[in-house]
Amino acid sequence: MGRAAHAFVFLMFLFPSTARAAGDPMGHEDRARSLYRVVVSLDGAGHPVLPLAVLEHQKVITIDAPRGIRILGTGDGAVEMRIPAGKGVTVSAREGRPGNKRYYVGLVRAPSGDMATLVAARKVWTDRKLVVKPLAIGTTYALAGRVLDTRQTVLVLDPPYEDLASAEARAAALAGEHGSDVFVHSVVAEPPTATLNAVGPGGVEVRADDVLWFEALSDDAGETPALLVSAGGRRFELPGRVYVAPGDGGGLVVVNEARIETILEGVVASEIFPSAPSEALRAQAVAARTDMLAKVGLRHYSDPFSICSEVHCQAYAGTGKVNPKIAAAVQDTRGVVLVGTDGRLVDTFYSASTGGHSENNENAWRMAAHPNLRGRPDLQPGAVNPLADGPTEAAVKALLDGPDRSWGAASGRNKAALRWEISRSAAELASTLRTVGVDVGVVEMNVIARGVSGRIIHLELVLVGGAKRRIWGELRIRRMLRNLRSSLMIITPGPRGADGAPKSWMFRGAGYGHGVGMDQTGAIGRAAKGQKHIEILGHYYHGASAKKLY
Repeated sequence: MGRAAHAFVFLMFLFPSTARAAGDPMGHEDRARSLYRVVVSLDGAGHPVLPLAVLEHQKVITIDAPRGIRILGTGDGAVEMRIPAGKGVTVSAREGRPGNKRYYVGLVRAPSGDMATLVAARKVWTDRKLVVKPLAIGTTYALAGRVLDTRQTVLVLDPPYEDLASAEARAAALAGEHGSDVFVHSVVAEPPTATLNAVGPGGVEVRADDVLWFEALSDDAGETPALLVSAGGRRFELPGRVYVAPGDGGGLVVVNEARIETILEGVVASEIFPSAPSEALRAQAVAARTDMLAKVGLRHYSDPFSICSEVHCQAYAGTGKVNPKIAAAVQDTRGVVLVGTDGRLVDTFYSASTGGHSENNENAWRMAAHPNLRGRPDLQPGAVNPLADGPTEAAVKALLDGPDRSWGAASGRNKAALRWEISRSAAELASTLRTVGVDVGVVEMNVIARGVSGRIIHLELVLVGGAKRRIWGELRIRRMLRNLRSSLMIITPGPRGADGAPKSWMFRGAGYGHGVGMDQTGAIGRAAKGQKHIEILGHYYHGASAKKLY
């Protein structure tokens, strides 16, 4: 038996698939399952730590660090192996088994104490002869002696579906029939499993069931550098530690488990121009911190992490692009969050550009109206608000025809997000229209309702043959129209074919994103004109209070 084989046998003893590793009272299987329940934890110095997914659906991952890495079999250092610098490990999986989920059609979400919203929604859907039931999501957790509550109730159709496609089809049918922004809500019955292989220098191989942790070795000064993680042609510098686990839908997920304040530096670098004025960076840091903590337990509750690194949660690509200005902005606002008039953390949504007027949160998503997320004009002093008398078609046209006096325009940046024109052919729209149950040509697109910002929130499609389909929700509408930048727009049909359906459509609009909460480009414009971050946040989350949580 060769040297590599001896190493393999030894490590298999350290990481048994059934017995508990020495010094690991939970047991490896329990630790792997606990990833689906982890929210916010504290490290040895009392700093809050959050697990954030950086990569998903990966086949092979390489991990290294400037001074080498530790492979942690139990996550707590009781069982470890050290790999020297420049050698690294390659992580892959075998003997994988997909997880098992149940898929519900969700009807409405509301804070757990908002019985009025839930009772009203239940009546609407039971009157339609449908069976509904409530499901609890979110959690309570403590930071610095304060209990934070993110609990919500989701009203869903009962029973659930065994597969995602059936649930999506049912949701699309209900959305078309009732003009409601329904959604799919998944629940884990059994998480996916796999045997993870970490192959190091000389053929050394570490195996473990379902999860392996990795940590960079400290330098001579006791500082722990970032891990260098590569997969799928991308490379990340990730602070803290990383764990790898089998993910939903096959492949592996890479999760960065690090201090929230350190993760925030990477989030700010990804979410806003790194060269933005310092006050805009501070505003972004407070909004991102609040949003991150408010989402705990509400996103990815069927995944082995709390939030992801996409715009769905928080844009994050590690800390490789963090500059001193960003680090200072996070440090200067350390622990500061926004608390709403209801005493809970505000859902501090933000988008690239409001287009000159922010939107009410309930018009973007099926959720209760929030007093700190009211749509407001976002115009420079002296500018005329075309929407002052309401978001009529004429008012929206006047907004788009006139000069852009938004705070976003004052930034001098991101012009493609402020005003835009996009043409879509009928063939281009066909695939996304099918997601809402439309498989024939569209003759007319009629605006039924606009939100306070002028964004279309209810759209009627008149189909070839005379049938009609109504679509509710700003996000659903722009996704259906092949991911338009915003639904603050005017729709113009092009030349018509023999069946009466236009061969193309022109969309002329303003803004980029849902428009709820902070306008990131507008924050830059305000900061450039001398506004402080508290003043900026006070406009976009009107009535919220800044509190130092830790």
